[in-house]
Amino acid sequence: MNHRWTDTIAAAGQGPLLAAVLACAAIAGMATAVVGSLAGYRAGYYVAVFGLIVAGSIVAATRREPLRFVFLALIACFPVAYAAVPPGRLGYTVFDVVMVALTIGLIGSRAFASSPAGVPLFPTKSLLITWLLFVPCVVLSQFPLLSLETGILNFAIYAFFLFTLEELGRERGLERLVLLLSIVVLFMAAGLVIDHVLHVNLSLRGANLNQMSYAYGFELYRAGGFFQDPQRAGAFLGCMITFLLLLAARGRFRGVGLRFIVWAAIAAGAAALITTVARAAIAACLLVSGLALFAFNKWSAPAKLLITGGVIVAAMIFALIPMEMWVGIVPTAVSQRFLLSQVEFGHRLEIWFDTWNMFADHPYTGIGPGSFKFYLLKTQPTVFNYYGIGEDAGIAYIPDQPESGYLKILYEGGIAGSLAALLVVGDALRRAIGVIAGNRAGPDARTECIAALAALLVFGTTFVTLFTMGDQRIAALFAFLLAVIWHRSLEHARTAPKA
Repeated sequence: MNHRWTDTIAAAGQGPLLAAVLACAAIAGMATAVVGSLAGYRAGYYVAVFGLIVAGSIVAATRREPLRFVFLALIACFPVAYAAVPPGRLGYTVFDVVMVALTIGLIGSRAFASSPAGVPLFPTKSLLITWLLFVPCVVLSQFPLLSLETGILNFAIYAFFLFTLEELGRERGLERLVLLLSIVVLFMAAGLVIDHVLHVNLSLRGANLNQMSYAYGFELYRAGGFFQDPQRAGAFLGCMITFLLLLAARGRFRGVGLRFIVWAAIAAGAAALITTVARAAIAACLLVSGLALFAFNKWSAPAKLLITGGVIVAAMIFALIPMEMWVGIVPTAVSQRFLLSQVEFGHRLEIWFDTWNMFADHPYTGIGPGSFKFYLLKTQPTVFNYYGIGEDAGIAYIPDQPESGYLKILYEGGIAGSLAALLVVGDALRRAIGVIAGNRAGPDARTECIAALAALLVFGTTFVTLFTMGDQRIAALFAFLLAVIWHRSLEHARTAPKA
């Protein structure tokens, strides 16, 4: 076996960690079998989750770096991290509970450390300014306690960014994280295939209205797998496929075993992405990946011009092919879903215009983070079913986001919150371009920044029509991609010659 591959496994703690995982799985399995036979599948599932948390906590307490162990274990448990913590009406997930605990531990370790160690809470001024802009949005919220709760959970996502940044600074840190995430993608893909075949949503958070629709007499079922919403599943896979594909295609990984798992994750993720029928994620993944692979390679200028001309000619030919022929080529679910694009975009425009008053009435600091649904309940108390969504199923639907992540930030954060978001995005672009176009960065650093930036572009596309960060795993993936850029940018700044 390749030594780099064995080193990666050993760095992740193969021996004791593998034994601990197997023990936790055995305990959870036995508890699930016993309780599930008495109280049902869902009850058994929750017992299994709590069994894993308790057993994992015991194992973590014996580790030399317990916070790091829990952080890596949380990534490995992404498929079940969105499960609701009983009682479900509180709205907290396993991810929320674990990350809040890790955030407290992180702050405590920094506050009581005898000497500066690890990544500081605010590695750059831009991150500090971002949080200073966010504070007035919480303080001046229409629902201060709710916004404070949302702010704490958002800071937990920021803590995930800090843990990732610290892990990337370790030897073979990126390889370790990519290995974990690739395995997660394989599990996510398997869950989507199971859902596609058996129509079993594995999130255990109830069926989502987006999963079933009808178009021109066809019944369209969209797989969600371990995600409650197929659009969020598509966003997660689209970003991960783009990131892994660019890393692998540009030769970032040298170990044979790691390359095999990464390519397997790419192939499985691409197949599973189709089952979500997430138009934005599929289109963005294909387009951004293709453009990035084309732009960042060592082909000569004439070769690129020739390929560009071929693509333009092919696009013109495709444009002349009748829509009926395309409908007959692609899978029925995909073709019918794309035919609905214009109608559904009209519905989204209606929602965007109807909710614009949230920003118009509170332009500076918004209505408050996490307040969208409650603001609707407060200002329109007699409305229980918006835009007829869920009417056929007899479900009272009150949205918690305006069908756009950008508008949700604008409505809930106002100008201050939007400036905070723009600062993070702008700084990420500046740092990524600085490494990619710089003369002192190595090929690995350039590859990582290209892959992270491309994946963020896919994320930005899916963010147009949905607040995908409502699933904390996607928010964590966003933080991970930012950390990859920040890590290489800070490293690049340290090696740059001083004037």
